[in-house]
Amino acid sequence: MIELAKARAERLSASSGSRFFAVVALPLFAIYLVTASWTLPYHMDGLTNVFTASELAEHGDVLLEDHAVLATPQYLTKIAWITPAGESVAAQYPPGAAALAVPLYALWPDEPAPIRGIHVATDLPPVEFPMPPLGPAAITAAAAAATAIGLLGLAFRELVDRRIALCAAYVAGLGTGVWSVAADLLWQHGPAMLWIAAGTLLSAHHRQWSGLAFGAAILTRPHTAIVAAGNGLLQSIQERSIKPAVQIGIGAGLGLAGLVAFNAAVFGSPSITGGYSDVFATRAARLDMLEYFGNIALALVHPFRGLLIYSWFLVLLIPGLPAAWRKAPAWVRGSAIGGLAYFLVQLKANRYSGGDSFWGYRYPLEMLAAAAPLLLLSYTEWVRHQSETIRRIFLYSVIGSIVLTAAGAVVY
Repeated sequence: MIELAKARAERLSASSGSRFFAVVALPLFAIYLVTASWTLPYHMDGLTNVFTASELAEHGDVLLEDHAVLATPQYLTKIAWITPAGESVAAQYPPGAAALAVPLYALWPDEPAPIRGIHVATDLPPVEFPMPPLGPAAITAAAAAATAIGLLGLAFRELVDRRIALCAAYVAGLGTGVWSVAADLLWQHGPAMLWIAAGTLLSAHHRQWSGLAFGAAILTRPHTAIVAAGNGLLQSIQERSIKPAVQIGIGAGLGLAGLVAFNAAVFGSPSITGGYSDVFATRAARLDMLEYFGNIALALVHPFRGLLIYSWFLVLLIPGLPAAWRKAPAWVRGSAIGGLAYFLVQLKANRYSGGDSFWGYRYPLEMLAAAAPLLLLSYTEWVRHQSETIRRIFLYSVIGSIVLTAAGAVVY
């Protein structure tokens, strides 16, 4: 009888979790679909993944021979990030983000791929290449971002009651660059957030599976390996056991091994960087700490790319982080530490801005996915216990962040 009762409770819990996920993810998916980019112009990072996804669906490989002109010196980095790969060309990115869109590209109704003639600069002639439809990419981007927030909502339910978890999920989904950036087009960020959220959620009770989710994140954005390492190592330290690190490390290691094998097959070298240039490694190794600290400051408060400019409410969560840390279980702490380390490495290896032609800030998105449960505890352990004035300021900050994000997502 006890076992039957336990099984029934588990089924009810799973059913309740499924309903909660749907209540979070489905409305966000609908909103994201309406505001996603379905037509040109399209950011070159996302367009690169579009080319790869279409090629995988149509021919089962990642070699972009029909787009080889985009890897020639005069057009390189002007339209898409396509680079020489053996005797052919390929996207410089790992395959994770593009792979999510492959099923839709395979099922999408056949339509002739138009040849685009695009002027990329006044001193260059128009360049022609086949252009896949953007519909599958828009749907995939919206679905990945909505799923990521739905999974974060389930992680929130591990920590707080249903009402607060639901509100927090919608704040994360509408008051940050998740809406205006990740859900807009086929970036790497939405898929990476999805796998980070899944890995963080699973690490609470199913560490043997969480590593596989983190491994998928590595195949999407390689340096998310830092999030997996933070999660596994901190849990091992807190439990004084190597078991959590091994459980998470095995799955994450499979993802890393898959990335190295992919790069060896496509680019001829068993590396982590693949088609990326060595400029990122050079920047990471540079000892100019003044520039680095400037990058960090600009990442937080620059008027056009500052994380705290677009998502004001985060400012009021900072003072509550010590109280949140004391309350947080190991899986929450581990992902938060890993997410922060990921962001700091990103800022060391690259410019703070993350480019242009998008609304909000894209580099912190993976960190926010990893740190979201800790940030929620900062609210419950600190903001909720402050004066009515502070709580009202926080509420207005949330509303302001959502309005500002919506302006970019709808209009920009």
